[in-house]
Amino acid sequence: MDFLKKWIGCILSFVAGVLGLAMSACTGMIISGSYTHPLAGVQNVNEVTKAFKVLTDSSLYSDAKAYGLGSEFMTMKVFAIITLVISILLIVYAIIMLLKNLNVIKSNSIVFDIIGWTLVALFLIATIGLLVSSNVYAGGVVDFQVSLLTKAGIPENLIDITGKVGLYQPFMLGTSIILAIVTAVFAVIKRKAA
Repeated sequence: MDFLKKWIGCILSFVAGVLGLAMSACTGMIISGSYTHPLAGVQNVNEVTKAFKVLTDSSLYSDAKAYGLGSEFMTMKVFAIITLVISILLIVYAIIMLLKNLNVIKSNSIVFDIIGWTLVALFLIATIGLLVSSNVYAGGVVDFQVSLLTKAGIPENLIDITGKVGLYQPFMLGTSIILAIVTAVFAVIKRKAA
């Protein structure tokens, strides 16, 4: 148990930070479905966007502005940036805690714990914000496409388009929840042992 109390924060912070960076290569958003065009028949819609493209692809913002969803896209982008920065900070924190646990950094200050708890809380808040803003943006894209197709003369009952977040946002939310729960449990165990 002493091993876990000493190393769990370091290990989980590192794993959560690495997952935060690595999982950005996963699917961030999926717009899919079909509609029936009176002349062309059934047409499929399938747009898959990788999560990191929100940060790197400027054409996505141009598309969002064309959809009238510029502010929704920027909100999603801000939460994506915050999540990415916190992932990097979690890795840095894990390295500092590794050095502390190996007695390279000789300090027992509570500041290390406060920084760890703060990063965990911010990570959880950022991933919740990212999931909510991504869902809002996906819904806005679907509404825009449906309205565009209905203006083109396609009856709404012949349009079946859905927008949803991909693997990235729910996975990051799950990671942040697990990190928060384990951090809280071990903080309580550490306090009772003191």
